[in-house]
Amino acid sequence: MNILFLIGSPKGRNSASFMLGSKLAEGLRGHGAAVTYVLVHHGLRSEEETVRLLDAVEAADLVVFAFPLYVDSLPAPLTRLLERIAERWAKIPPATIPRLAVLVQCGFPEAHQCDTAIGICRRFAERTGMPWAGALAMGMGGSLVGDFRKLPGGGRHLLEALGKAAESLAKGGNIPLEVARLFSRPLMPRWIYLVVGNLGWRMQMRKNRAHRPISHRPYRQG
Repeated sequence: MNILFLIGSPKGRNSASFMLGSKLAEGLRGHGAAVTYVLVHHGLRSEEETVRLLDAVEAADLVVFAFPLYVDSLPAPLTRLLERIAERWAKIPPATIPRLAVLVQCGFPEAHQCDTAIGICRRFAERTGMPWAGALAMGMGGSLVGDFRKLPGGGRHLLEALGKAAESLAKGGNIPLEVARLFSRPLMPRWIYLVVGNLGWRMQMRKNRAHRPISHRPYRQG
């Protein structure tokens, strides 16, 4: 099985999306799959590179979108790629169509903030004929910095969910609902995440010598 990971974060290999995606890919490789990564913003730098990327999508058995939530949607380069795929397939339908799975994380405490972005991806799959293989979504993505061992509890439930998802996908199945629920479990109590997050913002304000209060909203209306 050939699996293509499309990393939608502009941070590329330094991103939380790549961190999660590489762990899922590790599990897929363990079940005999061949995995390729593409950084979407690199793949769209020229028309020649875009065509190669579109060819790679058509050559895959499974495509995985791994991306961070931007407000409540996808990063712009990934959205553009979806448009290019749809445009190309409307003119020349591919001989074979890969399945589609999604791996998304957000900085909000709640995983359900990713529901709209997942809905966009699922609608895209329906419109292009890609069989839907399911989605993994998590909140508190701001905690994902470099190493699962630094997460509360070593990120055990994330690793367990990624392992089970990899096993199912490698066998041609979908991401089980119970696995998606396991993956979406909070990494820590909500109040702790908010306290640490706000402390991080204040440290950045001090580092950049910002004098306005953190609650300052200069462009609010009314």
